[in-house]
Amino acid sequence: MLGPMFSGTLVYLLVLLINDAVLFLQEDFLSQELGVCIVLAYVTQEFSRVSLIGFERLQWPRTFVLRMMVQLLGSVVLTMGVVSTFIYVYFTSILLYEPSLREYYVFNAIFSFITVLNVILYWAHYFLFKRNSKKLERETMAVQAIEKDVTSYIMGIHPELLFESLEAMLVTMKKNPMKAEALADDFATVYRYLLAKKKNELVPLHEELNVVEHFIDLCAQLPQRKLRLGRVSGKACLVLPTVLIRILEGIIRTSIPTNDQPLSVDIHESETHLTISYEAEERLQQQLTTEVLASVIQSYRFYSDLPVTIDQHQEYKTIQLPKLHAL
Repeated sequence: MLGPMFSGTLVYLLVLLINDAVLFLQEDFLSQELGVCIVLAYVTQEFSRVSLIGFERLQWPRTFVLRMMVQLLGSVVLTMGVVSTFIYVYFTSILLYEPSLREYYVFNAIFSFITVLNVILYWAHYFLFKRNSKKLERETMAVQAIEKDVTSYIMGIHPELLFESLEAMLVTMKKNPMKAEALADDFATVYRYLLAKKKNELVPLHEELNVVEHFIDLCAQLPQRKLRLGRVSGKACLVLPTVLIRILEGIIRTSIPTNDQPLSVDIHESETHLTISYEAEERLQQQLTTEVLASVIQSYRFYSDLPVTIDQHQEYKTIQLPKLHAL
């Protein structure tokens, strides 16, 4: 906002210097001509700004260098037209005589030079913004990659399940060594699958269900809600590895613990989705939401345009996974 005030003052001083009238400053610096130069500086700056915005939206010509030359030439021509019109109106209306060619030349040369500087500064800001944007984009991608690696590492070892299983084995081996050995077998089977299949893109559903049975037996020894597989229809589709284990673990940790009756989980296959449904008896302070299954939802975004949904139908809750197909 204050830039044209300084550039207009500079133009006024240059005009006096060119006309060899610098000594006039000692008599009257704040003259009418100074105001005219400042107003003209504001007018040319606004027209230059509008022309820059217009060329940016036009995106023509396609070649960057050619577009830059056209933009520079167009801004200078527009500035010369505005300055010439303003000088003619001022001289004929206020000073009551027509300006000479020398006066046209002086004002157009000075303001055209200022316009060229504005265009150069605009392109300098454009390149600086583009370079900084690329740096920020690379930094954002690096942060996302680190977060993905950390999430993948945490999901690969399942720290809560790991320590709960080890604690259960420590307690069980003192009372019933045979039962502790069976618990260790289930633990080894589940974790061998978690570590071996985490690099696979897709696995058959029946292969995932075989490990789910060991996972359910393992969870039966933990202080959580007990599960059992109910009706399972369709085993030919493909799923992401460990996805059922992550979902069942989320169901277990959000359900009210009880030893009276295990929670039955049904799995149904349709044309477009794999549906997991169960009769929800959730904790008061923690429910199965998209935040609990954030890792599952994020993983499916890379393989399907259909979202992972969680719906509540009366007492039943369903998780719908998009069906995946081998490439």
